[in-house]
Amino acid sequence: MDDVKKKVVVIGEDDEPIATLLRDAINDEPAYQSVVVSDGALVLGTVRQVHADLLILDIMMPGLNGFEVFDRVRADNDIREMPVLFVSAAAGQFEKEFSERGIKDVVAKPFDLNDLLDRVRVLCPPDAGGSS
Repeated sequence: MDDVKKKVVVIGEDDEPIATLLRDAINDEPAYQSVVVSDGALVLGTVRQVHADLLILDIMMPGLNGFEVFDRVRADNDIREMPVLFVSAAAGQFEKEFSERGIKDVVAKPFDLNDLLDRVRVLCPPDAGGSS
C-alpha cells in the first residue's frame, strides 16, 4: 500500500475567484489537498482542525487580517513552525510589516500559478514515497 499522506494547505483568501483558482491548482497536485477559509478569524481554528502543513494568506480579509493571523500563528507553540506564504495585491504597500515580522515568503498578485505552486513545493515539500 503506497498511500502517501497528502500535505494539507489552508488558504486564507476572501476573493472567491482567487481562492478557487488556488484551491483547484493545489488540489490538482497529487501530494497536496487544500481548504479555503474566507474569514481571517476562522483561519486559526481551521489550521488546527485539519493539521495544516502550510498556510497561504491574503492580507486583506474580514475578521482578522493576514498579519493578525500570522502573529497568532507565530505566538502559538503548536503551530508556530508552520510555513506561511502571503499572496497579496498590496504586497508593495506592506514591506515594512513584512520586514518587521521577518516574512520573506510573499507572492504579489497577479501571480504566475506555476511560480506559486513551486513556492508551495519549496515551503512544504511532498513526502518522499513510503515515509510515514
